[in-house]
This record gives sequence, C-alpha cells and structure tokens, in this order.
Amino acid sequence: MRILGSIIVLLVLVCNQAFAIALINREEIKAAQQYGEKHANMEWEAFLMPWISYEEKTPRLNEFSEKAYLYTKFLLLATDAREKSLRGVSPQLEDSEDILTNYNGYLTFSVTLYGSQEKFGQNAIASLKQGDASIQAYQIVIPPMAEKMAKSIEKPTYRLQCYIYFLEKKIAIDKPVILSITTKDKREHNFYFDFAQVR
Repeated sequence: MRILGSIIVLLVLVCNQAFAIALINREEIKAAQQYGEKHANMEWEAFLMPWISYEEKTPRLNEFSEKAYLYTKFLLLATDAREKSLRGVSPQLEDSEDILTNYNGYLTFSVTLYGSQEKFGQNAIASLKQGDASIQAYQIVIPPMAEKMAKSIEKPTYRLQCYIYFLEKKIAIDKPVILSITTKDKREHNFYFDFAQVR
C-alpha cells in the first residue's frame, strides 16, 4: 500500500511540474477558457507574454527582437476562448475537446525570425535540445518568402513567421528545452523554455 501511495505522489509531482505538455482535465479547460475571456481585450502580444521566449542573443527588446511562443494546451484553449469572446460567443467544452484532439501528441511553437534576405528561411532546420539529446522537428511550416518590412535604419528588413511541431512522446516533460533553428543564412536562433514555468 505504501508503494502504491508513493507512486501516486510521484505521478502528481511530475504532472504538476510539467503542466505545459501534460494531460489536461476539465478544470484546467475551464481555467483556460476563463483566462481567454478575462483577457480578451488585452493586446495580442501582452496576452501571449507568459508563453514567450526571446532569442538568447537578443541585445535589447524592440520591433526586431526574435521570439518564439510555446503553444501549450492551456494557451491553445485560452486563445480560442479569447477569439470567441471578441465575437460575443461563449466557448464550449466540445470546442475545447476538438482543439485538444487536433493538437494531441504535438508540441507546437510559433516563431518570428528576422533576416536581411527574402529567402533566408528556406530549408530551415529545427530541433529541440534537451540535455545531451537533440530532437528533430516533426514538421516545419515556413512561407517560401519572408515579409518585407517598412524601411528602417536598422537591419534586418525581412520578417518570417513559422510554425514548428514536435512529437511530445520524444520529449522529457521534466526538463527544460532549447528550441534551435538554423536558417539558410547560417544563423542559429535559440529559444529557452522551462516547461515547469509555463501553464
């Protein structure tokens, strides 16, 4: 009986520490929906702030700061609730279940990169570094050409928005990761995420 109790305690601790990619129950679904509704009128960047990581070599934060968002299950549901709330619609449990089904088994990142060439993102390679392990991306969705930005005295002049998917089963949920992307211009872009610190 003591062994069973110890196992249950360990499972609870592991799930609490790694909520970002752990299973989600109805209470958490409701909490995510409430978060989305409560913060519906917040600016998009501010809404996403708890799930953001800036590129590790960013000297200062400005319009050219590279960033990545970790789309946890909580954030996916909160985003859906926010969008519905802005349209005057209440999020339903069935909607949340559909979203969770669509992203089940995947860890998703949205990444904004900047470069000096229109095609700097072509054939980008992405991986998650976790300790000595390197996990290759399952899928990378990158536009063929980066978006040209308004003229500025600062470089870079092109912005790229991409989405990167990893298989959850390959990731240890109790350890931080570094999302690493190497682009055609031979630059490596690194973003640090600690699952224990993200809902």
